[in-house]
Amino acid sequence: MASNGRKRKEARLFVEDLEAREMLSAAPIAAPGARSAAAEVASIRTVEAARGDRRFASTRTSGDPSGNPFEKFVNPNVIAYFENLLYGPNSATPMTPSAASLQRQLFTGRWIGQYTIGPPRFNDRASTIHLWAVSGGSNQFHKGKFNMVLFPPADPNAVPNPGDPFVNQTTGLATMFTQNNLQTGGMLIVDINGQPKPGDSPNTLPTDLTWTFDSSSAGPYTAPTGFTQGAGSLNIEYKPSHRPVPGTEGSGKMIVTFQGLINYSFLISSVAKVYS
Repeated sequence: MASNGRKRKEARLFVEDLEAREMLSAAPIAAPGARSAAAEVASIRTVEAARGDRRFASTRTSGDPSGNPFEKFVNPNVIAYFENLLYGPNSATPMTPSAASLQRQLFTGRWIGQYTIGPPRFNDRASTIHLWAVSGGSNQFHKGKFNMVLFPPADPNAVPNPGDPFVNQTTGLATMFTQNNLQTGGMLIVDINGQPKPGDSPNTLPTDLTWTFDSSSAGPYTAPTGFTQGAGSLNIEYKPSHRPVPGTEGSGKMIVTFQGLINYSFLISSVAKVYS
């Protein structure tokens, strides 16, 4: 009995349910045999995130699978296109990857973040667009930050020349920082490129672009020659703010989604049990 007359409560142990979580991974690709990349990756499920402003809400990367805007998806036609680009008969490395190799190279990722529009750095550019995010990840690393800069062309109808071969194209650079255990120094760097659609003005925000592997500072993407090639597509969705950040020419929220192939050694994979 407590000194104040009240009965002291007994401390009891109990088991508390944990929230449901699923590992970030790609569904298995069909066993070797059929050589169509589209057929090999057709078994990978495609998840369409909910439309509307809810897509721009802050959401954990490993949370509810029913409405998670970071849920990975794969377009088989896109993967087939970039497989042919990297390994087809007209590529620099003509060869035939196995289905298991395609599964290992498969890369999808999604980030939700912010963007701002600023003045151009050179007269052949229309603007400088910065995009960044701290909420996101991919099937090759569980958690990561994202940073990207884009330079749309001032004249989409300009004629390329030896001094400015990309004068009529959007160019840029993206970095993805892997944040898994023992992976804080890892950074994946890709080059961005895209051709504006016919009729687009220089002020049109670029949405459908392509990326190619550039380099890495450390971590799983640092590997010997032969393991450092990759390419794919990226899509950006914008939600402009009615009150842009002061000093910018526009700002708002964005979602950026990557998919494609990256051939890396997997020896220090950030999703391997022995490493993470």
